Amino acid sequence: MKDFYAFDSKHRSLSALSKPRKWKLGRWVCLALLVVLGGLALQHFAFSPRAHIPESVPAKPPELDYPDRFALRSQYLSQFTIRHHVVQPGDTLHEVMARFDLPMECLEAWQKACAGFCSLDQIQPDDELTVRVNSKDGQPVKFTYASQDGATYIFRKPGETWECRRDDTVPSTLVHSVRGTITDTLFDSCLRSGLPANLIMDLANLFAYDIDFTTDLREGDTFAVHFEDTVKDGRRLHSGPILAAEMVVGGHPYQAFAYTSGDHMDYFDAVGESLRKAFLKTPLSYSRISSLFDRNRMHPVLKIRRPHLGVDYAAPVGTPVSALGTGVITFLGNKGGFGRYMEVRHKGPYKTGYGHLSAFAEGLRKGSKVAQGDVIGYVGESGMATGPHLDFRFYKDGKPIDFLQMDFPKAKSIPKGLIADFMEKRDAYLAALQDRSLAISKNAALPPP
Repeated sequence: MKDFYAFDSKHRSLSALSKPRKWKLGRWVCLALLVVLGGLALQHFAFSPRAHIPESVPAKPPELDYPDRFALRSQYLSQFTIRHHVVQPGDTLHEVMARFDLPMECLEAWQKACAGFCSLDQIQPDDELTVRVNSKDGQPVKFTYASQDGATYIFRKPGETWECRRDDTVPSTLVHSVRGTITDTLFDSCLRSGLPANLIMDLANLFAYDIDFTTDLREGDTFAVHFEDTVKDGRRLHSGPILAAEMVVGGHPYQAFAYTSGDHMDYFDAVGESLRKAFLKTPLSYSRISSLFDRNRMHPVLKIRRPHLGVDYAAPVGTPVSALGTGVITFLGNKGGFGRYMEVRHKGPYKTGYGHLSAFAEGLRKGSKVAQGDVIGYVGESGMATGPHLDFRFYKDGKPIDFLQMDFPKAKSIPKGLIADFMEKRDAYLAALQDRSLAISKNAALPPP
């Protein structure tokens, strides 16, 4: 039997027309549902009471379930008065106790408590004393003695008697760099830059082989120093050593870098050559040359032409005189117009003489060994002198020579096997010293292999 199909007037199947009509109807139903659901959602969020948030709601501080340690400590410390004193030259502990208005019985108790630890009778300048006193009855409850050498002793009274313990906190090492310009003396200029006083002499000694600070230094010369500081509890215990330094004198840069090999630390220039030479540039750190080596000088006392076969350094009486080099004392005593005179024999054909001294360094005698830089005497005006000065003589093979015109070889340089390590440390020090005026000397280069 043949299947029966229905057709319209355009010969289209009536069943084919019915399917699209059913699909269009479903589409309209879905769209209507979406519109209704969207309206409901808009009404819910737009008109819900939760949508109206107050403009500002004060925040309620959280309730801590643990004590506020800062508040508790502040409350505890408010019960006490803290008194602090830095010991000055001439201070005694009795005077400090009276200044603190404390009974002397406390001092006796502290001395008993610290027996075997320290001696409170031997306080030194820059020691720090701190006392915590009960504000109600005025009685001390804690005493801290911080000595300038880094030791700290803490006294407490937990019961009827005082107890003492030593604070063994390890000091910290910090590094600093300072820079400055010479405007008057080296000492004052360095102090203004922030360089500790004890390092100023060390700086001068570093370059004592190349710079004569009595004649070479000029206003406008510059310096830079990188050094260590040892501190504890915010106090500087001591400064040094210098790790690196540069001085630009007369436009010429002089550089020094510390390097340690084994247990020995020494200073070297930018290419690893030692700064030390056989002799210092001058036997005095601060002075002025008042008379040069001259074979036809008018003698200031005798008023006649007489050779002056040395160099006179004018300086105040008592200025320390240093040995120009390592050697042995061959003469010490009075010698005619030289007054108090010392002679030192050095390695090789060299000998130095020091005249018009006010005194010799304690413990020296003929035959004593002296090291380069050791203080051997003090400037004076003994003998035939018109004022305080040092008459310095230098001899080679027994003949006087003009020391200021001599150039001596340097000591040993860094070994080739350590030069790379030295250069690495040198670059780190230069970074700490860096400034537009600081750079390795143009002629600095690695030593030849």
